Amino acid sequence: MKKYRYLIVVLFLGLNVRSFAQLYMNPHSVAFANAYSTKARGANVIGWNPANLGLNDNPKFSMSFGAFPFVPIPAFQISNNSISPYWLDNKFFTGKYLTDKDKEDLLGYFPNEGLMLNPLLQMQILGISVGRWAVTIGTEFTGNLVLPKSLFHFAFYGNEFGKAVDLSDLDLEAQSVATIAVAHGRELGIPYLSDYCSQVTAGIAIKTLVGIGYAEFEQVNAQITTFEDKFVLEGDAVAKYGKGGFGMALDMGLSAVINEKMMANISLNNLLGSINWGIIEAEKVEYSYFTEIYSDEFDIADSLFEKGVKKDTSYSINELKSNYPGYLLLGFQYNIFENLNVFTTVKQHFNQDFASTYLPKISFAADFRPLKWLPIRAGIAFGGIEEFQWGIGTGLSFNHYSLDWGFSQIGGMFNNAKGFAFSLGQQITF
Repeated sequence: MKKYRYLIVVLFLGLNVRSFAQLYMNPHSVAFANAYSTKARGANVIGWNPANLGLNDNPKFSMSFGAFPFVPIPAFQISNNSISPYWLDNKFFTGKYLTDKDKEDLLGYFPNEGLMLNPLLQMQILGISVGRWAVTIGTEFTGNLVLPKSLFHFAFYGNEFGKAVDLSDLDLEAQSVATIAVAHGRELGIPYLSDYCSQVTAGIAIKTLVGIGYAEFEQVNAQITTFEDKFVLEGDAVAKYGKGGFGMALDMGLSAVINEKMMANISLNNLLGSINWGIIEAEKVEYSYFTEIYSDEFDIADSLFEKGVKKDTSYSINELKSNYPGYLLLGFQYNIFENLNVFTTVKQHFNQDFASTYLPKISFAADFRPLKWLPIRAGIAFGGIEEFQWGIGTGLSFNHYSLDWGFSQIGGMFNNAKGFAFSLGQQITF
């Protein structure tokens, strides 16, 4: 049971914390709906484009932090593929008697593959840049959880006595990682490029990935059957988990200032990114159970469940590797006025792990400053696993200090949204 409970702990982390493939969130990127590739400067270039460190307007020194230096404020994002506040308020929490037709309509909101939850939590412990160099240290929790549609059918209808409810579509992949990244950018001295661009820079970032924990279900066969006086739980599962891991990833980019109005860049992020698990342990778990719980025994259900375990076997495995998903970013910026800039970023993943998708995402954003110290930011995006996203943000921006926040909704607007993101941070620059 020890191994089984470890998997449950990782599942709990996955429920409460994501993954959208390691785009490093900050107040600007959240407000921009990720149209941030050309805007990133200082320590915020990591995960976006390290070449921006070589630009002339990159600060000589910057420090990004949360409440205080080394005391982070978590940035988080969570979404799902079905449920919105509007749906809950107008379809589910109505207080009326639900007919079979009402229940069928409710179930229609859930895809056949089940309810998919994509959570993400990131904490930047240190973000500092000096000249053309930047260093960040942070942690992130990321995962993908699928709850089978049959589970909601059971909740809406109950279950016919003696008829099993299949829960085999349950799926989980989750990992927690600490990242240490070092980036450098510099100007390229290629003479003929000056005929087309006022400045061209290149950059590279090396990320050390320290794995904290990882878990995935390889196979789940489970069902629950109700009777007049009891219910029966039975099934088996095969899972892998690891504690302690190590890996590396690489970011590479180019940035070009075309003229005083336009800028463009391109970056490849998390190249060769993967984590090998097992520094502490890496094991495969095979688990099966069969238990009957009678209506008068619910108060001792946990002990009955343990008695129902038929097989709880784990053994060490030599190789357990997870991906740190890679992606391509294309960015463009146009400065309409001195106080109004517009941005676009295209994001393309290289695989479909951890809520990544081959469907590209294109984001548009604007940064307007009605007052020099008052930024107003907004963005909108289409595609990707989010399908639709919009964001807004503002803050206080002075010569050497800024306080910013960004809020974003995913999969819809206002009460029709199926998720949201939020980030709050401070920055000192010179």
